[in-house]
Amino acid sequence: MRKAICMIAVGAIAVGMFAGRAGSQSKTASGFDRLKTLVGEWQGTSPKGEVFTSTIRPVSNGTALEETFQNSEDNQMVTLYTPDGDRLLITHYCSTGNQPRMQTVPVKAGQKEFAFSFTGVSNLKSPAAGHMQNMTLQIVDDDHFTEQWIWRENGKDQTETFRFARKK
Repeated sequence: MRKAICMIAVGAIAVGMFAGRAGSQSKTASGFDRLKTLVGEWQGTSPKGEVFTSTIRPVSNGTALEETFQNSEDNQMVTLYTPDGDRLLITHYCSTGNQPRMQTVPVKAGQKEFAFSFTGVSNLKSPAAGHMQNMTLQIVDDDHFTEQWIWRENGKDQTETFRFARKK
């Protein structure tokens, strides 16, 4: 009898743990699925009027998104988006040669704006060297999104917003 009660208790705990994880993953899945709506070819402009292209495609059997960002001078950068528990992560492979990593706060269902905060950086030449510090991606509608990047150098932040329209 005791053994049966223990087995039932262990089973209930395991089901509770699994249910908690499933709920957490479904929030991230919905946020990541929302980002997947951006798959395609985009053309964008900076506040200075510079023209950029962005190509977003699924990679690794759909478990990550790769954004290739390029200006007219063949200056290319890549950002990888991945889900992680109830958050989304990015690693930005910058043309300056460093790789900042950022994450969101827990994602909510139906969310259209994703604020990524700095968690670390690899290959930074010095603590004062320039790097991307934060990024906010906002899905405006099916054919438009914006990315607001914060660049930090020598302790000072500079914000630049890129507006993209889907190529048709």
